[in-house]
Amino acid sequence: MTVDLSPEAVTFTAAGTPAGRYVLDDAFKPYINPLRTPDGHLVSDCMPVDHRHHKGMMYALRCADLNFWEELPGTDQAGVQHSLSVEALTTGCGKGIRQQLRWAHSSGERPTYDETREIVCRHEPEQRAFIWTWSSRRTALRSHRVIKSEWSLEVADGRRINYHGLGIRMPRAWAFPGDGMNGVECAGTPKPWREACGTTGPQAGFWGKIDGHWNPPVAFVGARQDHGFAWFVLNEGFSYISAGPSNLEEFDVEKGQIFSETYRVIVQDRWAVTPAA
Repeated sequence: MTVDLSPEAVTFTAAGTPAGRYVLDDAFKPYINPLRTPDGHLVSDCMPVDHRHHKGMMYALRCADLNFWEELPGTDQAGVQHSLSVEALTTGCGKGIRQQLRWAHSSGERPTYDETREIVCRHEPEQRAFIWTWSSRRTALRSHRVIKSEWSLEVADGRRINYHGLGIRMPRAWAFPGDGMNGVECAGTPKPWREACGTTGPQAGFWGKIDGHWNPPVAFVGARQDHGFAWFVLNEGFSYISAGPSNLEEFDVEKGQIFSETYRVIVQDRWAVTPAA
């Protein structure tokens, strides 16, 4: 794995294949797009017309007085993750970067978090996969309340599941209705997306066929977290998955409070062509 830093982005490459590009110069929040399998298949979507603030793989939250998720330029709610510095990093999980960020209003007022973020990637050829590790340590700079979105999804038991945290927007084709085109898994077990939404297990993910081939290859994007956060899973209209600290409940944050989170994401070629029946 090689990691190339520029003022605009960080590019992760293995065996000649760009695994992902971590965009640094976005006006609102850094993100990874494109996200690719080792065979080079694109498994992320960025700034689609229905949700322009969906940008591949990204992390953000929403406070009562600042919205770091939905991008609201020119408003009192316009939260921005300001990048302060980036450096190369090598760990046991792979190669990547360490970034310092300041969460605040776009003007720099109302500083809310100082964050140390580490993003590393490694190539696992035997799994035909890239394994990403996204770690965050955030220190609250002021007291505030972290809230859910008004568009949270109500599940069968009446809970409303929020969609903030680490989110991944996947190809629109992965939400194509009908069997055999795509699917959702929880800990490796197939599950209808409505039943997966709101679960708190360690792993959830999507598989889908790749467009542009007569005999379509299949790719998988799965995320793992050990925090007990609820998974937000959507596979109607578009395919999307997230896990975050406010997906179940809103909560108050005290100045000086520290949050540490680590997510692992596998981007995998399941098979090159559809197996024979």
